[in-house]
Amino acid sequence: MNRIYVVIVVLFVLGLGIAQADDIRRIPLDGKEIAPTPVIIPGKDGIGRIQKVDTPALELFPTEKKPSRGTVLVCPGGGYRILAIEHEGRAVARKLNELGYDAAVLLYHVSAGKKTRELAFGDANAALTLLQKRGGELGLGTKRIGVMGFSAGGHLVARLTHATAEGTPPDFLVLMYPAYLEKGGKVLGEVAPVKTPAFVYVAVDDKYAPSAVAYAQLCREAKTPCDFTKAKRGGHGFGLKPVLPPEVKNWPEKLRAFLEGLE
Repeated sequence: MNRIYVVIVVLFVLGLGIAQADDIRRIPLDGKEIAPTPVIIPGKDGIGRIQKVDTPALELFPTEKKPSRGTVLVCPGGGYRILAIEHEGRAVARKLNELGYDAAVLLYHVSAGKKTRELAFGDANAALTLLQKRGGELGLGTKRIGVMGFSAGGHLVARLTHATAEGTPPDFLVLMYPAYLEKGGKVLGEVAPVKTPAFVYVAVDDKYAPSAVAYAQLCREAKTPCDFTKAKRGGHGFGLKPVLPPEVKNWPEKLRAFLEGLE
């Protein structure tokens, strides 16, 4: 009887986990059908990781504050190897909801070999187009549609913003401790800033700090609006972890001020 009871309890708990995951509205990038629930693997550091994305999709987080101020496409980081889905994705989406924005977290290709970055870029481009053309149908605000990326996700949205500059670029760009933006102190051409207003935040002791510094400097030179913060300490990958280093706790409030300044 004890074994049966344990099995029932385990199944019940698993069922709750599945139900909670399915509470998130998730659509593939073709917008036609429900996307599968991704497998999230918890790490020893407490970071939930998605290690494989078979069906690139958007997880939708509408704000309860109406009318919405717009929608933000959120790209978690993970070095193009994994997606740090919780503290750089879903938690960020809920914070954006508090600020009056709808959010769409992008589940993009990772760990797909040499073609990973191109697949991820295709995913990001399709996601932005979907939000711009059909955001209203999805119940999301279209007053402004911005992009936000963490680490490798920052590289992804910077590249997306640059590539769409001659077409329909995002209305604003948020780079949280972006990686891979520079070489030898010079910003790479594929991610060079355009006229899109940018928010850039990094800690001095982040090994990728040169990317953020170089990007912000080029924004200044190009007279592109850029709200740049270089915190004294915080390391890399802090996002919205439950416990943040004191020096970087202010980033959500700084982001709030930046977004309000766009209105």
